Amino acid sequence: MTFTRNRFLPASLWLIFFVNGAVLSSWAPRIPEVKHALALGDGQLGAALLGIAAGSVPALLLTGRLLQHLRPGPVSVVSALAFAASLPLISRSGSLFELIGALVLAGAVSGVLDVAMNTAGMVHQQQAGTRLLSTLHGGYSLGVLAGAASGVVATGTQTSVARHFTLMAGLLIGLTALAAVPLWRQPTQRSTAPMLTDEDRATGRRWWQTTLPTTIAALAVSALLIEGLVTDWSALLITRDLGAPASWGATALTVFSVAMFVSRSVGDAMIARVGEERVLASSAVTITLAMVSGASLGQPLLMITAAGVIGLALGPVFPLAVTRAGRLHPGQEAAMTARVSAVGYLAYLAGPPGIGALAEHLPLPTVLVLVVGLASVGIAASRRPMDARDAAGTAEAPPPEL
Repeated sequence: MTFTRNRFLPASLWLIFFVNGAVLSSWAPRIPEVKHALALGDGQLGAALLGIAAGSVPALLLTGRLLQHLRPGPVSVVSALAFAASLPLISRSGSLFELIGALVLAGAVSGVLDVAMNTAGMVHQQQAGTRLLSTLHGGYSLGVLAGAASGVVATGTQTSVARHFTLMAGLLIGLTALAAVPLWRQPTQRSTAPMLTDEDRATGRRWWQTTLPTTIAALAVSALLIEGLVTDWSALLITRDLGAPASWGATALTVFSVAMFVSRSVGDAMIARVGEERVLASSAVTITLAMVSGASLGQPLLMITAAGVIGLALGPVFPLAVTRAGRLHPGQEAAMTARVSAVGYLAYLAGPPGIGALAEHLPLPTVLVLVVGLASVGIAASRRPMDARDAAGTAEAPPPEL
């Protein structure tokens, strides 16, 4: 299909990324109220929250195959509408099992949306010959901020969870409707390449077990590991280990999120100006130095500043992993996006419990410095661009039962 420029398509994609970020971040601040309303124990709540992962990981992998037959633009629109509509369903859960079911459904739709919107972004930037993906992920980061802010406002004004989620769903559905027409018309180039190579068939590998270059896998895991580490552990570090008030921990998360939005929004222009290798090398060094100074010197304000510096350095890294994967196998953007997302998701699944286990034996600041240092090595080692001739080293995507 011949590419025809659609000037509204980048803005429409940006709105879809914003919607994706806003949905679950609207839910997160209301978790304590839902837990209290359903009289859930900590273990029961943990089981419910795992429902998101249980739904999203298989969906991430299966959508890569689905998009071999469907255009990513329309799939992005439909899944964004369904994802926004899942919010009221969560709020109306009357038991633990209903909540688990709602979160599994939300996670599954989120997985479909994640692959579809990234694939649509990659297809557009390849057809238009311009970088776009980091800017689109900036929309996601702003959506996370907006969703979290809505939760804070709703909690402060004592708005019920059901009313809050219904209002947010209506707003996000409206934004998706604004984005629908350009995305529905987005052209795409169907791949003539098979999902499985002759080697895959000879070794009996399934389509979800086809390989992803090790450097790209390391880049995705390292980026999401650092992002999850700052999100999950920086507030505890600041309030408990550094002795600051609870409000300072929330401030660090806000500073980090704003920095991620800013760096992702300017990431495409920055990469075009200085190149991928320099961006990744400087990101690795900056992130390490910021975490060492913030966690080791015992000053809460310094750690808040470090969170912002890490966000500025980290923002473009995961979008670069997705871009490189799609560039490595043109025509297989959906399959490669699914693999990058699935491998990267390991950081979210394994990161928090792994850091918690290490913190049982070592001081938390030491653990965070070690983990960030290791992840930064992964970023630095992946800085050289790859093409199809370089794809000798590989890492398998996790199977659906993960």
